[in-house]
Amino acid sequence: MIRRPAPCALVSAVLMWTLSPQMATAQIRWRSVVDLPPAAKTSAEVAADLAALAGGQNQTHVLLRFAAPVTEADRAALAAAGLTLNAYVGDHSYFATVTTADFKPQAAANAASIRSAEPINRALKLHPRLLADDPPSYAIVRKAAPKPAPDGAPQRPQVDVPPAASPDDIIAVYALFHPDVALVDAVALARTHAADVRATLATVNGLVLELPRGRIARLADADEVQWIEPPLPPLSVVNDSNRIITQADTVQAAPYGLDGAGVNVLVYDGGTARATHQDFGGRLSVRDGSGQITHATHVSATIGGSGAASGGQFRGMAPAVTIQSYGFQYSGGGIFLYTNPGDIESDYNEAINTFGAHISNNSIGTNTETNGFPCDIQGDYGVTDTVIDAIVRGSLGAPFRVVWANGNERQGSDCDIEGFGDYYSTAPPATAKNHITVGALNSNDDSMTSFSSWGPVDDGRLKPDVSAPGCQSGGDGGVTSASASSDTSYTSACGTSMASPTVCGLSALILQDFRAQFPGFPDPRNSTLKILLAHNAFDRGNPGPDYQFGYGSVRVQDTIDFMRQGSFFESEVGQGGLMNTSVTVPPGAAQLKITLAWDDVPGTPNVVPALVNDLDLIVLSPDSVQAYPWTLDPLNPSANAVRTQSDHVNNIEQVVVDNPQAGEWTVRISGFNVPSGPQPFSICASHPLVPPAGVTIHLVGGPPAILSPDLPTTFDLIITPVNETLVPGSAQLHYRFFAGGFTAVPMTDLGGNQYQVTMPVAPCNSNPEFYFSVTGDTVGTVTNPPGGASAPYAAAVGAFVTLFEDDMETDLGWTVGAAGGIPDDNATTGIWERVDPNGTAAQPEDDHTPPPGVTCWVTGQGSPGGGLGENDVDGGKTTLVSPIIDLSDGDAVISYWRWYSNNTGAAPNADVFTIDICNDGGASNTWVNVETVGPSGAGTSGGWIYHEFQVGGFVTPTAQIRMRFVASDFGSGSLVEAALDDFKIERFECASAVPAAPTGVAASNGTFCDFVRVTWNASTGAQSYEVWRNTTSNSGAATLVGTSATTSFDDTSATLGQTYFYWVKACGSGPCSGFDFPDTGFRAAPPAAPTGVSASDATACDISVSWNAVTGASSYEVWRNSVDDSGTATQIGTTAATSLVDSTATAATTWFYFVRAVGTCGASGYSASDAGSARIKGDFNGDGNIDGDDVQGFVDANLVAPFYDACADLAAPFGVLDAADQAAFVALLLAP
Repeated sequence: MIRRPAPCALVSAVLMWTLSPQMATAQIRWRSVVDLPPAAKTSAEVAADLAALAGGQNQTHVLLRFAAPVTEADRAALAAAGLTLNAYVGDHSYFATVTTADFKPQAAANAASIRSAEPINRALKLHPRLLADDPPSYAIVRKAAPKPAPDGAPQRPQVDVPPAASPDDIIAVYALFHPDVALVDAVALARTHAADVRATLATVNGLVLELPRGRIARLADADEVQWIEPPLPPLSVVNDSNRIITQADTVQAAPYGLDGAGVNVLVYDGGTARATHQDFGGRLSVRDGSGQITHATHVSATIGGSGAASGGQFRGMAPAVTIQSYGFQYSGGGIFLYTNPGDIESDYNEAINTFGAHISNNSIGTNTETNGFPCDIQGDYGVTDTVIDAIVRGSLGAPFRVVWANGNERQGSDCDIEGFGDYYSTAPPATAKNHITVGALNSNDDSMTSFSSWGPVDDGRLKPDVSAPGCQSGGDGGVTSASASSDTSYTSACGTSMASPTVCGLSALILQDFRAQFPGFPDPRNSTLKILLAHNAFDRGNPGPDYQFGYGSVRVQDTIDFMRQGSFFESEVGQGGLMNTSVTVPPGAAQLKITLAWDDVPGTPNVVPALVNDLDLIVLSPDSVQAYPWTLDPLNPSANAVRTQSDHVNNIEQVVVDNPQAGEWTVRISGFNVPSGPQPFSICASHPLVPPAGVTIHLVGGPPAILSPDLPTTFDLIITPVNETLVPGSAQLHYRFFAGGFTAVPMTDLGGNQYQVTMPVAPCNSNPEFYFSVTGDTVGTVTNPPGGASAPYAAAVGAFVTLFEDDMETDLGWTVGAAGGIPDDNATTGIWERVDPNGTAAQPEDDHTPPPGVTCWVTGQGSPGGGLGENDVDGGKTTLVSPIIDLSDGDAVISYWRWYSNNTGAAPNADVFTIDICNDGGASNTWVNVETVGPSGAGTSGGWIYHEFQVGGFVTPTAQIRMRFVASDFGSGSLVEAALDDFKIERFECASAVPAAPTGVAASNGTFCDFVRVTWNASTGAQSYEVWRNTTSNSGAATLVGTSATTSFDDTSATLGQTYFYWVKACGSGPCSGFDFPDTGFRAAPPAAPTGVSASDATACDISVSWNAVTGASSYEVWRNSVDDSGTATQIGTTAATSLVDSTATAATTWFYFVRAVGTCGASGYSASDAGSARIKGDFNGDGNIDGDDVQGFVDANLVAPFYDACADLAAPFGVLDAADQAAFVALLLAP
């Protein structure tokens, strides 16, 4: 809530919210301190500051202030220089990460309009109460023991005063870490500050911690920490006339016939509902052990009770829904003093991803006024709010719809400290942005109740969003619904706890009708549900929205009738973007109404304004006159809303124009300031709204977090074009298992906007990433998630493997007391024993294990039919110790089901049940507390309750892990019973029957003549391998060419001259692996045919043939024919040289010569031919006659300068010139 040291301070603070960004000074509105922005610096100065801030560390976090909104191009340029923007803190400023490995300070300074770079000091990270070392009392888990007085010091008399604050006091806090900090590293950091980790908040990168008071500031000094705040106090619980006034009766009847069938509702309450009540008819399932309560039963039946036990009179809003009932549980150590948002995250995750919930109701809150909690938490936006906003946005897999009671804080006046009476009375977590908060009205006349919380919240945002009946002035004095006292009982109650489930049930009817009216579309976002309810609500209180009623009292028939007209749509807009559409108003229309809402990214608790992405609804008349949305004045909260300016506070806006001008009105959704975009939004209008061309890709069920290492993953998608035509075949899955490019797989069009695609098996050593895309003719390519290849979905590969499991049916080595190394056990009765229990109100009748299991560990076995306290724990403590468990090979999750009761007897709720762990087998007696149940609150009234924790969050996993369960009774009159069953240890592992895809694939490049040899690295578990090939790099169209039991394969079917891409799969006892990276290869080929063949033309009595050398040739074949036909030629010789003399050619005849090059892989084809001829032997002058003209030539060849001349070689033996040749020449001369 607003902290008000003086009225002027309050005025200044609220004025800061209401000033438009153009008027406000460039100050960040920090939660704990007044901002003192430095003067703008030059680029060189900013670079120097960045370099100094990053110096010496591997990574550091800084505060960056910009002179203008940051665009996506700015972000990309900053990232390339080594700066990543993280949380937005307002006024164009961000927390950012400097990565020194590739940091370029000057490039970063030049990349965008950075005004300054500063360290993030402690004061910016600590909640005001922690900064002042003044944590609320409920956050003090344990006071430090007083220090003894020095010897000899006088003893002061004891007085009844609270102990002084000590740095050793144990304080509960929520801590957020910068988004680049892995939670495992955050846990390790927290442990160095002596913190116990009570829960992890994966949706917002946070932890719930308990740590010494003196360590909080030092933890805040750590670079990794973004924010630390005190926890919220513990959450606690906050029909026929309801159906009438909200029109539920009308839409349950014909022709609507709606009953919520097919809608699955999560009810998160102070406990669980009575599942056996007749009004639920088997449609409600209890999902935790928080304990059965009437409140949760009443709420659940208001949503979906059939009224079976009342003849239908007290049926709920949606009497055919399925309900998952959960209760708030404090999961962790310490005592039940504060809210653990880890339970919200855990229960929502299970309800959505295991049991398929579609919407939730939350009739739960901090009840600050009635419980006497510090008033300054009213209006706050903190860590729990960020968890809720993240869930609505889709942090658990897909966008989710959440309805929340706005609270009953106007039941007193203690917290009316702002000077505005009952205003500013909304307490967290109703202060979140994205859920639909509901105020309570009287069902008989729609009047305001005396208790319903009013807005605004601290940053001026509107609360509640809408209102609904939650009480009755007259009649039964409340809302009548099912009670937990029996299977047929009813009770009447008042509160926003009754109004919220009314709206949740009505929303289930809307979801049911939406699915019928718009088949093939995904369920609407929470923001769409919000605008439909707000747009059609009946205005109550002041005209327009107000801080009492919100947008008014919900009307479900009006909402459904409006929805069926289809004048609404969802889209998105980024920084500086503008989405244009229009509505046409007919003459005589009484009103034009347009409503916009968006599920904003979680806010940054370090600063007061919770809004991050600021969209503007701009409506222009046919004459271009702007109509503004409703805005309210936080400094005058009772005043009417006005329509004179833009709204930069809320994430819901509505423009209403009375007696609008006929004609076409322009509607624009502007990305006024979108630090974390693109921002999805929802918009509707009272007249037909023309949606822009667009395409949405909805992944049914959201992206999987874990992939099987044995089976491919099949995705079902809904791809919805709006005023758009899809490019045929453009719908694709893109995936990669390792760094590198993505592989595209076309989707199968199943018709009706339904698509399906399968991703291959992901190997155990992979890091799968994937996204989906489709292309429209107008809008181009659209991806899901929006970041596509730059920000894809990611998943782990493996499964949870059970390392140890004990259903307590046999003895697996548990010990008790001294036998387990606990010599100081001193309980006189109620000692732990493993039995089939005899039940009492305090002890279970049945173990937790499903039949045929019957035994568990209990603290003492009473006699059948024995009394309540027979053989319960008395006189001290009894300890059950687990066997020693070897976790030396890695961390694991331990889970168990426990039972504990201490709330009966003459002195109830006086003792605790502690569960501890050690990693040395108990040798040193150093135990770390895992959880402490009691002395009061959840888990102290019996009932089997499940708990799990990560071992590494408490101790280092070793081969000597041991646990102990300690039940004690140190008081008189207490009745204490405990039980334990179904103890299990699991680890996330990847042990697949599918081997990893073979790596190191290599194909030979021209090494072998008759085949391509493919080799690869062996894959563990592989029994054989498949070799696949393609002529292109498309593995999806590859062909299996063979198998091998070794890591080598010769592809003898490869075509000579073709280059192939080769992939290899490893096959074991199950399916084969996927592909790793391919390699290319080809067969070796014979040499090329020689070129430049030349044969001599009658220049000698033999023929000289020559040619050019050929690479790879070891010899050459010379072929001859009397015709120019290589096919009938005769080989006349082989040579290693590049020439040959044909001495056998018949003279005076034309011969055609061909040459083939011969290499390792055989001979080439024939070369082109060349023709040649030879003279007649003895004809030295070439005149065709042997006569006296030739004598001189013969003499020269034989006598003057002897050299071999074929013309003189006339007689055998040929090849030499001798006397036989002379005789033959003479004979030729003398021949007639």
